[in-house]
Order: sequence, then C-alpha cells, then structure tokens
Amino acid sequence: MTTIGHLRRDGAEFVGRLETLTLATDLRLVPANKFSARAPDFDISAGTVDAGVAWRVTDTSGAVLSLKLDDPSWPEPINVRAMASEDGELPLVWIRRVEAPTALASASPPAPS
Repeated sequence: MTTIGHLRRDGAEFVGRLETLTLATDLRLVPANKFSARAPDFDISAGTVDAGVAWRVTDTSGAVLSLKLDDPSWPEPINVRAMASEDGELPLVWIRRVEAPTALASASPPAPS
C-alpha cells in the first residue's frame, strides 16, 4: 500500500495532487453527468488533460472515493482509493495488483526418466 497523493474537498469538487516517481501533477475531480446508476460520479483532470474517473464508495473499507487513473506512459490504468481522514486531507492510496501464481499443469511431480 503506497500513498501517492492527496485530495481535499472544494465545494462539490475535490482538488489535490498526485505524485509518483515519474509524475507530479495537480488533480481536480468534478461531478460527472451520470447517465446510469453505475456511471462514474466524478471526472478527473490533470491540468487540461482527462486523467480518469471516480466513484463514491459505500462499503466499510474507510475509503471515500475509488479512482481509476490512466496516463499514456503507464502500461495500464491504476486503481487508487481516497481514504477518509480527520483533518480533511484524503490520502490517495494505491495498492499494487498482485497476480496469482500460475498453477502447475500437474499437481504431481514429473516421473523420473
């Protein structure tokens, strides 16, 4: 689990900063025009560039928002959680997706030759 930035509520929007080893940018989350119940709650921009979407979280994980961020320099989008905090600054926490080990073709050892 890695903290890669923070957000703070600004009226109906969220503003903050994302910082990784290769990227440092300001973020703005603005309410999205929802077209269905499963559509994102927010559109995310980094400056004038679209950077992803976010949904409000209703589970008991302690997260306030679930973000999907993307950048052309990344091999794939990343999922980030904005966690609740008492001071109003929501840390952006990224948890690297772990691939399950590939299963062996056979559970038994190979026969001796």
